[in-house]
Amino acid sequence: MTSTITGIGSGFDISGWISQLVSAKKASTITPLRQKLSALEEKNTALDKLQSKFSTLQSAIKTFTNTMYDSSSDMWTNTKIESSNSAYATATSSGVVTAASVDIEVEQVATATVAKSAHSLGAVSKETIEQTKFKDLANGQAREGSFSMFLNGKEYTVEIEESDTLKNVIDKISEASGNLIQANVDDNGIFSIKAYKKESDGEGGYTYSEDTSAKLSLGSSADKSNFASALKMHEEIGTYGYNSSYALSTVNTNVAMRNSASGLGEIRFFDEEGNDAESGTVSINGVEFTIDENTTLNNLISRINGNSDTHVKASYDSLTNKLILTSTETGANNISLTEKGTNLLNVLGLTTGSGEDEVIAEGSQELGRNAKVKINGNEVISASNTITGESSGITNLSITVKKPTSEFSKNPEDESKVTLNIESDYSQVKSALKTFVDAYNDVITTAKTMGDKDGVLKHDASLTSLVSQIRAIGSQVVSNDGMYTMLSQIGISTTSTDTTKLSINESKLDEALSQNFDSVKLLLSDGYVNKSDTGLLDKMMSTVSSVLDPTSGYFANKSESIDKQISFMNTSLEKANTRLTAYETRITNQFNKMDSTISALTSQLSTFQAYMR
Repeated sequence: MTSTITGIGSGFDISGWISQLVSAKKASTITPLRQKLSALEEKNTALDKLQSKFSTLQSAIKTFTNTMYDSSSDMWTNTKIESSNSAYATATSSGVVTAASVDIEVEQVATATVAKSAHSLGAVSKETIEQTKFKDLANGQAREGSFSMFLNGKEYTVEIEESDTLKNVIDKISEASGNLIQANVDDNGIFSIKAYKKESDGEGGYTYSEDTSAKLSLGSSADKSNFASALKMHEEIGTYGYNSSYALSTVNTNVAMRNSASGLGEIRFFDEEGNDAESGTVSINGVEFTIDENTTLNNLISRINGNSDTHVKASYDSLTNKLILTSTETGANNISLTEKGTNLLNVLGLTTGSGEDEVIAEGSQELGRNAKVKINGNEVISASNTITGESSGITNLSITVKKPTSEFSKNPEDESKVTLNIESDYSQVKSALKTFVDAYNDVITTAKTMGDKDGVLKHDASLTSLVSQIRAIGSQVVSNDGMYTMLSQIGISTTSTDTTKLSINESKLDEALSQNFDSVKLLLSDGYVNKSDTGLLDKMMSTVSSVLDPTSGYFANKSESIDKQISFMNTSLEKANTRLTAYETRITNQFNKMDSTISALTSQLSTFQAYMR
């Protein structure tokens, strides 16, 4: 701790003297060390920046060298394919495709097999209307409440109760209107509601006949029941009546199928001897599903759709009241359906018979179709609408057909075929070369600026040698079996205004790529052919990778050396600051002693002068 500075006894500016002496000492010891430390830190910052430039160059080179080894990222195989009508056929490539013009005629596209119930499930008939609860219709969504009918403008209302059967509802409609509006269910489960007129039978009685001149409408916004929508009463009969668009059904997909409330019918579970059991299994394309007393139709559908091994998607059509299984694959293939220990598939109308005699229900499966396509006049049959090279004979080309080209006939000006124009696409290669040239120039410019006489890395012989190596590779002549042995031959060379940088002559590059792109690949990285790694970019990659080596590379060694110097400089600064503090303490004590001595002498002088008087 610095001693207190007085100067009271002498009257001198001791504090100012000490400050000047300490500043002078600091300028000669501390400041030079701090300047050296700042210069070292600046070098480290510059090295980080230059290392980043080299890493970018390495990534740009990898685009080419990795492509040669990894076919999945091979930009040299990119193909540009244009379809004369993409609504009918398109194509993609998975490798090199020879430039060509391919004519496609689509006779038919492939479709998927569909299996659906051979009959409506839970269908209502005139024989079952007395047992059918109104609330069980429309998948259990039919609601009780008021329902209005308007005959020639006059409103008639019925109240449908939760316990009403369909027969009760039919009777209530007749009673509410005095038989002027009557409902019925035919043999196919179609519900109808019509206007009638009362006529004398000539014998003192009355009969009712359809009133075709009447005007009947159903429902009002005040209704509580969803009668019209639940029964799908949308098919008009003239102006005097309506039919349900679909047969009525009591199927409820949310109720356990074994439960009679599901409306599906009598589903059984049994063992090998035919005795009652607790569960059974159904198999779809070999995938088994266990069915028990708690399984609902919705649950089964969800399980089927959650298992991709079935190769089908399941759904329930509540309009036609049928279970539908649609194959996820196209082609003329049946959907395999078997069951064991249950009759569920029989009940669902997908199979008939039992045991070894169980077969697919007649008319329940509509087989898919194979695609029929002519490729350059040659007929190709495919189960899929994507025709691969194995089927078409055009290597690495996948053709996707979408609809028959016969539909062209709707427009006489159209041709009856689609033409695929195929040509090589070098846009990604050109983009990668531009990225490489930019990264190369960035490295050279940055290294040159940092290493010149005024640069932060001046006099760095290793850096100068490194830049020279990279530049030499850029202008090197290689020996290979191709047409090109120098970058300048494919349009990449230094400019007349700056011989340190590379530039791209696009027209020359385009010409080289179109004439012999294999030779361009060979020049850049012959690892594509024999993995000998003697292409120009292979060599540059070797040099750049060694520079960036985290253990022995230029940046690793340089940073380690500078870090050691920085550590030494920080230690030197710490010691110099300690010495400066000690120096300040020492001279402060010395000046304080001088001040005390001067004060004492002054006091003695004053005493002596007083005595002499």
